[in-house]
Amino acid sequence: MKVRIPRNELKVGMFIERAVLDTSVESFMNVDFIQNVLVDSPEKLEELKSKRIKFLLIDTEKSQKTEPEKQVNNEAAVQKEMPKIEESESVIEEVAEPEPEEPHAEELLDTFDIKEKKKETPDKPLVPFEEELKISRTIKAEAVGNVKKMLQDAAVGKSFETEIAKKHVNEMVKSIFRNKDALLSLTRLKSFDEYTFTHSINVTVLAIALARELGFSRKQVDVIGFGAMLHDVGKMKIPEKILNKPGKLTHEERMEIQKHANYGYELLKERGDIPEVAQLMAYEHHEKADGNGYPCGKTLDLLLPESVLSGVVDVYDALTSARVYKPGMNPPHALTFLKARAEKEFRADYVDKFIEVIGIFPVGSVVEFNTGQIGIVKEINRDNLFRPYVILVMNAKGKKIGAGRIITPSKYESADLKIVRYRDPQDFGIYVSEYLDGDQKII
Repeated sequence: MKVRIPRNELKVGMFIERAVLDTSVESFMNVDFIQNVLVDSPEKLEELKSKRIKFLLIDTEKSQKTEPEKQVNNEAAVQKEMPKIEESESVIEEVAEPEPEEPHAEELLDTFDIKEKKKETPDKPLVPFEEELKISRTIKAEAVGNVKKMLQDAAVGKSFETEIAKKHVNEMVKSIFRNKDALLSLTRLKSFDEYTFTHSINVTVLAIALARELGFSRKQVDVIGFGAMLHDVGKMKIPEKILNKPGKLTHEERMEIQKHANYGYELLKERGDIPEVAQLMAYEHHEKADGNGYPCGKTLDLLLPESVLSGVVDVYDALTSARVYKPGMNPPHALTFLKARAEKEFRADYVDKFIEVIGIFPVGSVVEFNTGQIGIVKEINRDNLFRPYVILVMNAKGKKIGAGRIITPSKYESADLKIVRYRDPQDFGIYVSEYLDGDQKII
């Protein structure tokens, strides 16, 4: 069992799994974890108490059970005095498995509790979806190739080119401003073999879209996109056998992976040409609002808003991506996951806005209606996230429909239609891109 204690409650006999440096110290960026230490003497206790530690995680099973008169807390005493600290389910490398059953739309509505909203000035796309989709495909493909080269150069200690990265970020920002759904729809396309590179670009796209909707300035959006692209650069210093381990990580392996936040910050700071906000996004994107994140255990009041934003989209893309050690969650489940942890780990308003941005059923999602019909989400209806524009591709009998027809939001009520679940396109042999590119009839 793990319990969290402040520095002044450390006793002889306790086994320290991890100690976190006090974030009020000016040099907190250069944190070195205290890990796997048994406090086996009064001298060691005094030495540890003299360090600038904010809190410690104690492993009660490894702690020594000694008599109270020797001023050593036994396991029962520690458990009684301190709350239980659970392993965080939202750590990217050990993400929770998806639920076995799909929630119905009514259940999702209760979970998300998102009110219908109408903007006084509707946010109409400047460019049609189909037109922007062609442009955004090229933008993403080139960006993935560039970030792959950057991160590979970083892995071998080479200086990497950032001007091209800034150019790609600028192109993505422009695309999001023209029609955000086009580039957002491409984040559902995951590369199993090149996860780190595709993930970096997906997080960039999602961060840009969320930052724009949250009202960050255009200059801030550019920096946020750049920081998002480089947020995982520190993983290039983590052995691949640990990053892609198919089984459960050991404690030591988990701690090694957590160092990527420190590695990334140090690497970006050393360059001298990376904005400080981008540096801190790499450093803080695994911190949590309640202080139970890493590497420093910062609380929300100490975190940059940009870091909190990147944390939201980073977790979402990781949850929905298949890895060697887990299948990918479907978007509704991933959003339910985020919503349930919004206050504790992120910011509730950021999570709610993110759900508005990508929709309960993101563009490109394959969905099933209560009638048994199957369709592909073509456009988000931000006045009612449960009634998107959907291209019908299969009838209730499971037969593919030749010419795609679009169900508009008004059709839901008149035809008593409801989306009841998210479906895997592979189950039906559906190639989503073929339908998104084509012409459909509105019904």
